[in-house]
Amino acid sequence: MKTTAIITLIAAAAASSAGIEVTEAWTGMSGEDGTADWIEVTYFGAGTFDTGTIWYDDAGPSIADGGQLDSFVLSNGQSAVFLLDTEASDDIYANAADEFVAIWGAVANLGYTNGGGGLGQGGDEANLLDAAGNVLDTLAYASSGDTATFEKINGVTRLSVAGENGAYASAEFFNDNDAFGSGVFFGSLVGSPGVVPAPAAAALLGLGGLVATRRRR
Repeated sequence: MKTTAIITLIAAAAASSAGIEVTEAWTGMSGEDGTADWIEVTYFGAGTFDTGTIWYDDAGPSIADGGQLDSFVLSNGQSAVFLLDTEASDDIYANAADEFVAIWGAVANLGYTNGGGGLGQGGDEANLLDAAGNVLDTLAYASSGDTATFEKINGVTRLSVAGENGAYASAEFFNDNDAFGSGVFFGSLVGSPGVVPAPAAAALLGLGGLVATRRRR
């Protein structure tokens, strides 16, 4: 059992060896989604990283189907949010970025991908790829998040919870399918776009200790 756990942790560490990770994703909801699907990308490496050198794609990732990310130069611990659809979901806003800011508030780095597909509500993956098509990191989920985003911290993906890891309630908006279950068709989402999650280095330190303990036995 311990050997299996070590192999799993090593595989997770190798997948994010470039130091760039998908740390959050909004996958939409039944009816009006509030905003376009989006991902949050965070850099945990040394020096700086240009997000314009990598691509996003959903399940079955490939450069041919993927979309290049807008360019932001991130230092360790900095994040950028990328909208996966260049069209606003209704006519109130001039573009998807304006819609995002109206609902979530302003973030330091907000851009787009130029392809790669939206995220399915019934389960999907958000993948980051390098120029050679190698997968650098993945955030995977099995079902819809309903009114919460998916967050990934230290390799663990879960639904965001208000008040934890920087997650907060968005501005309220109209949902034409009463997905909030309130009967009044208005409600908020929960997430933390642009809020830096706990450093992935903590998981790697734990992994180092686990491997060292294993070797001594």
